[in-house]
Amino acid sequence: MTLGIFKNFWDNQPNHLPFLNLIIDLSDTKTFNLGKSLRLVDKIISESSTEDIYNDTKSMLTELNWRPHLVAFITILKLEKIDQQKFIGYLWKRLCLGTWVSPQLLVTLSKIDFNFKEKSELILEDNIGLSKFRENYLTKQELSERKFNYEMTDNKILNSLRYLTGEKVLTEIDDDNGADIAQNWNEQLNELNKLELIKN
Repeated sequence: MTLGIFKNFWDNQPNHLPFLNLIIDLSDTKTFNLGKSLRLVDKIISESSTEDIYNDTKSMLTELNWRPHLVAFITILKLEKIDQQKFIGYLWKRLCLGTWVSPQLLVTLSKIDFNFKEKSELILEDNIGLSKFRENYLTKQELSERKFNYEMTDNKILNSLRYLTGEKVLTEIDDDNGADIAQNWNEQLNELNKLELIKN
């Protein structure tokens, strides 16, 4: 995995973990917490060119590993609105390829994609659905090589979308807590936005 400008984000600490739930702890620490992880991303952005930020954030989204995905989401949410827009297609493609952190990805998209509601409705329509929607972003080869062909991972996406679009969440299906994760991440992002720690 080539991390480029993000290579020092992991300083022998799991600094991606606070991005998983966004529990707001902004205190100084020698180990890891949300405050430290956010400061590390701020430092990387401030010391890097626009081109490197774009290329290396995009590169993290191409990884199968979910850990750099979280760092990419937060990086994108710290950029100016015009720069956030450049990642919309890559985020939808990552969703279609699959990621363990699909609720967090969808919350990110809900903040930056002005067409999020329309796309979500397409996915939730019975006659289109998630499988058909994937064809908009993936080649036939990419579709055949997907690593996340599980009913639960699809349920995780669909219930996250139901929450984010105001539809009724289906409680009788196993969604790996997708809707709950999406709700928590959305609420925590709103708090970070109030603190001016992200731009959404």
